[in-house]
Amino acid sequence: MPIEDVETLVVGGGISGLACAAHLKKNGRTVRLVERDDHLGGVIRSLSDSGYQIETGPNSLLVRAGEPLLEALSLMGLDKKVQQAGTTGKKRYILKNGRPLALPMSLSEGLTSPFLSLAGKLRLLKEPFIPQRDPAQSHDETVADFVRRRLGDEFLEALIDPFVKGVFASDPRILSMADTFPRLVALEERYGSLVKGGLALATEKKGPSPPLTREILSFEGGMGALPLALAADLGSDAGSNAEVIGCSRSEQGFRTALLFEEETYYIRSKHLVFAVSAPQAAELLLPLAPESASLLAGIPYAPVAVVYLGYPRERIAHPLDGFGLLVPSRERRKILGVLFSSSLFPGRAPEGHVLLTVFAGGMSQPKIATSFDEELLPLVTGEVESMLKASGRPSYVRIQRWGGAIPQATPGHGQKIGTILAALPTGLHLAGSYLAGVSVSQSFTSGIRAAEKILATPPD
Repeated sequence: MPIEDVETLVVGGGISGLACAAHLKKNGRTVRLVERDDHLGGVIRSLSDSGYQIETGPNSLLVRAGEPLLEALSLMGLDKKVQQAGTTGKKRYILKNGRPLALPMSLSEGLTSPFLSLAGKLRLLKEPFIPQRDPAQSHDETVADFVRRRLGDEFLEALIDPFVKGVFASDPRILSMADTFPRLVALEERYGSLVKGGLALATEKKGPSPPLTREILSFEGGMGALPLALAADLGSDAGSNAEVIGCSRSEQGFRTALLFEEETYYIRSKHLVFAVSAPQAAELLLPLAPESASLLAGIPYAPVAVVYLGYPRERIAHPLDGFGLLVPSRERRKILGVLFSSSLFPGRAPEGHVLLTVFAGGMSQPKIATSFDEELLPLVTGEVESMLKASGRPSYVRIQRWGGAIPQATPGHGQKIGTILAALPTGLHLAGSYLAGVSVSQSFTSGIRAAEKILATPPD
């Protein structure tokens, strides 16, 4: 019965767990990371198949100035392997009346754009004069309520709804505005208006943005390069195929039982980090913090089916000259959106072919995500044929399903997370996309924050 003593045990080898463990090791702390699957990186994984490069999870990332991931890319040498989508990544299409229309890229384009009617554009001009919500009101607005109040119904249905579907596989009527778009809420609170706030920030901004910020990024070899670099930094301190089968308190802090190659191992640690999904964390937490476990188990996740389609280039009439296509709910279609994967970065498809990544399901149509391949594939290809004028059967098909793809920050989410964290025993920490944002950079930051809490305590 092997027993090992470390200062910190990190459970979960996704981006949050890797970031946490690597940060602790870089600062001289003893740490072990264990992952139950046969690979590190969680959903972030790049695979080569039939000449196509497949991203099983996020296809790209966006880093803001001041986020920990920006410095980490440089420290790991990944800044030299960055691929930028450039202007192609900035152009986006949204389906309107069955046709893909490019979003306006400037104010002048917006004034003449057919996305909004004259009434919708006039409603936007009223935004600076809309009273802000009384801060004394305790209720947590949904995204739909906030956007409808400040920008109008048409803006919500035409632009915000497809964006929410594409990023969160969700519905603006069920997401918390404060937890999903906190920067916009802060603009209203500070300036009383989104327009006034945006103009003020543009005026305040001085100097150029740091390199790599505000750009859609990936890496040579794909997004999988990021977790691979973190895993390389950890070396033998990170391992896969190790499943946690029990956790308990001990005099040192925690005693965790692991099953590896049909043998039980034990790790005693002062600190324990659960860097897994909310449902997984709920199971692990049950004997240690039942109140937190119960709340975590109630966080919903959107199911998503991802269908990768390869076509000879000449069989798609659309120019595919952008990031992708989003689909508003009012179009009543069966997919959430399409990424033009081979248009964004080089090497994603064989010569003369293109790769499309199609998303279906989500909170609005969850049954589609779990449908059989025989039902899902013709549904998806039919939509692609209709929207992008693809002809003939695809020359390449791959399907990936995620039963719990994206956590949903419903109203009250922030307060729930606060309650969960406050009820944790000393030395127990959480990291993951359900805490403070679903993007790659936000998930990375979640791991760093957990590590910083540990670094704030004296080492063993």
